[in-house]
Amino acid sequence: MSVYKATSWGRTRRPKQLTDGNAVPDFQGKTTGTSVEIVGNTIHFANDLDSATEGRNGYATENQRFLHLFVKHSAGVNKTVQVYGYNYAFGEWAPLFISLGNATMTQVICGTGTTGGQGQLHIIDVSGVDRVGFFSAASDAPDQSTRAAFTTF
Repeated sequence: MSVYKATSWGRTRRPKQLTDGNAVPDFQGKTTGTSVEIVGNTIHFANDLDSATEGRNGYATENQRFLHLFVKHSAGVNKTVQVYGYNYAFGEWAPLFISLGNATMTQVICGTGTTGGQGQLHIIDVSGVDRVGFFSAASDAPDQSTRAAFTTF
């Protein structure tokens, strides 16, 4: 008979203490990360989701709640990636805005920071968005890596 053993993975009602600073073996979910394609012109987003070019159809959120976006640039200058959203009900791409409260909104623009070679991790609530796409003008695009992942919690 198996015995349930609680682990530190999963939902909790209160903060958990940090317990393990050891190296993480590959079998525990450590990966390289999924690089995403950045579209250089917003007219390149495909409203019909029929493009054969990577990034133009965006990426399916699969009803996840949070987008984790990692952006990195080699030089000590801030470069940005703008997040676009797509809903199947509308059939069109638009810049993603998030609520700041008090009836104010802000456009989701994720920067690399100003320290050369150091990336920044942005966590964005994408509740109800069916697909996300990434835009950056050629002169403003990060040159090292842009990676994305989704989570429910």
